[in-house]
Amino acid sequence: MRYFIASLVFIFGIFPVTFAQQTDDLFRSAGLYSPDVQPGQTPPPPLSVDLTQELTLEDVIRVALENSPKYQTASLNLQAANVNVNSAKADFLPTVTASAGQNYFTNKFAGSPTHETSNSSLDASAQLTLSAVTEKIRAIKIQNLAREQAELALQNSKNDIIRTVKKAYYSLVSAQRAVEIRTKSRDLYKEQYERTSEYFRLGLRPKVDVTTAEVNLNNEELRLIRAKNAVKSASASLANAMGITTPELLKIKEITDFETFSMPFDTAVETAYANRPDVHSAAADAKIGQIRVNQARAAFFPTFTFSAGFNKYGDDYYLDNEESKLMASVSIPIFNAFKTYNSFQQAKINMAKTLNSNRSLLNDVFLEVQRAYINMQEAAESIPIAELNVEKAHENLELAQGRYNEGIGDMLELKDAEVAYTDAELSLLSARYDYAAALADLKQAMGTN
Repeated sequence: MRYFIASLVFIFGIFPVTFAQQTDDLFRSAGLYSPDVQPGQTPPPPLSVDLTQELTLEDVIRVALENSPKYQTASLNLQAANVNVNSAKADFLPTVTASAGQNYFTNKFAGSPTHETSNSSLDASAQLTLSAVTEKIRAIKIQNLAREQAELALQNSKNDIIRTVKKAYYSLVSAQRAVEIRTKSRDLYKEQYERTSEYFRLGLRPKVDVTTAEVNLNNEELRLIRAKNAVKSASASLANAMGITTPELLKIKEITDFETFSMPFDTAVETAYANRPDVHSAAADAKIGQIRVNQARAAFFPTFTFSAGFNKYGDDYYLDNEESKLMASVSIPIFNAFKTYNSFQQAKINMAKTLNSNRSLLNDVFLEVQRAYINMQEAAESIPIAELNVEKAHENLELAQGRYNEGIGDMLELKDAEVAYTDAELSLLSARYDYAAALADLKQAMGTN
């Protein structure tokens, strides 16, 4: 009864504490705190950068790779693949065992004294069995190819994270610049409202101009509020892409100079075929498929087995005796209800399916590069036109302001010029960061992020 009560105490007392600790560790590893965590407990490890300082694109990418569960899972998969390779190689290694024992016997029969005996034993042995050697070699080759695929999956995960972080970074920079443009536009409308109010006081402009100027100012204030909220949303998206949670706005360094891309389309496609991890992984799939075909074909042929063993043993911990063993055998397949034949046919079908999937992948890679290249070209060609529009819109705004101040132009003409100038600046901003995002997509499509 005492042991039963102790067991209950252990189960219902220790296990909940252990589970609570594991739960706390789960929250801590995710950068969060469990509601049960008390003040003074160890906080999660700090980030490699200070989020209160201005972050560069390189800082953001580094934090994302450190914190991304997807990237860490791919890294664990690579570790597991290494273990599988070692396990496959272990079939060629011998097994060595040792054992020792001590026995005590007590016999008590009626009418006779107690009889006690004891004996001891010691045993050491080594065993090596080689069966279906070519089969084991193929298994090692398959595991090596699987490890190569795990490495490629890790690289693909890294490229994808870098592309996602870059686009989120550009979105935040673009949103911040949009706030600056909207702020300048708001100040322009405010200045226009004050000037129109003064003209009305002097009797130079009608009341409707003042009302229109005030409505224009209020509308621009609303657009500025939406632009500021867009910054908050873009900052949250970037934090999520980095694998962190923070209620504060991220401070990032603005990018004004963008990389130019002059590679021809054909070269971009060739680069994608040569560098993309999924293309190399598909090639590894084809190699594995071919090995499995050979593996299935080998079942038609005899299987040879070789075994060798050596054993030393004895009583009273002395290895006085020894035993050696050598064995060789051959197994010849004759008929197994066409299972071998069907397995071979299935392996060839799977190989054909793999090759078709690989051809489909190459077509998809071509299309992905083509779309990204077209989007990049569109954004690149839009930038000089957008720059010219900003220049002409600013010139038109100055003319409209001069005409209105001289009493020649009206409020509608001035508003149209102001809206055109703001839209031109926003279009230029969009073209520049669309180009940066399209270039990130193109590099991802080419496998060069």
